[in-house]
Amino acid sequence: MEEIKGLLIDLDGVIYNDSELITGATESIRWLRDKNIPFRFITNTTMKSRTTLQQKLQSFGIEVKREEIFTTVYAAALYIKKSGKDKCHLLLMNDAKEEFHDLNLEAENPDFVVVGDLGEELSFERMNIAFQKLLSGAELIALQKNRYWLSDKGYTLDAGALVAMLEFAAGKKGQIIGKPSPHFFALALNDLNLKPENVVMIGDDIESDIIGAHRMGIRGVLVKTGKFLPADLERKDVVPWRTIDNIGDLYNIFTTT
Repeated sequence: MEEIKGLLIDLDGVIYNDSELITGATESIRWLRDKNIPFRFITNTTMKSRTTLQQKLQSFGIEVKREEIFTTVYAAALYIKKSGKDKCHLLLMNDAKEEFHDLNLEAENPDFVVVGDLGEELSFERMNIAFQKLLSGAELIALQKNRYWLSDKGYTLDAGALVAMLEFAAGKKGQIIGKPSPHFFALALNDLNLKPENVVMIGDDIESDIIGAHRMGIRGVLVKTGKFLPADLERKDVVPWRTIDNIGDLYNIFTTT
């Protein structure tokens, strides 16, 4: 197991379920710190900024630097800055907009429409305005295309449903920024300064986390929490490198031969 030099760890469904900490999460992260094993939290969450996620983790007793958190919102802001364009229309909740503070968000004819999860702020008017801007030439950036996530209210529609609606109506495909996009995984790998074969991804989503990791040459560990379903283990197209009950079993990955 000396090959494992770093980890990528999902948040929702692995560390916590919305507002509930998952068994063993705090202890496992503390163990990684004690063993000097570097990691990055990578998440498709589109509702919150890195600062808010940092505060949430700290409220659970998990100390983390903002730079150790990679969100699809942050990755999208980097993507736009590197494009040489800066005019954006954001279909996002206010907290997530923090990551775009140095971009032009007021242009009538934006270069990009950025779509994430709007939760209860979703409205026909907001979707229709975004649709009109796409028809006027804006490119569609999909922060992620997850179909659902596990909230305190149960399984809940995610940003993928909004993206699919706009893609269908505008007749154009969105550029996916978050997992399972190789670009997103590459961003975290680059920050860890590690090769894919030396990194393990811990996730609850068989498609975004495990398949996405495998495509990059990263071994995927599936946890039986969050959006995990027993049917995930019956799939023939993907076999996780390891399957554990929850993040509290992380230690076993390093001790099992």
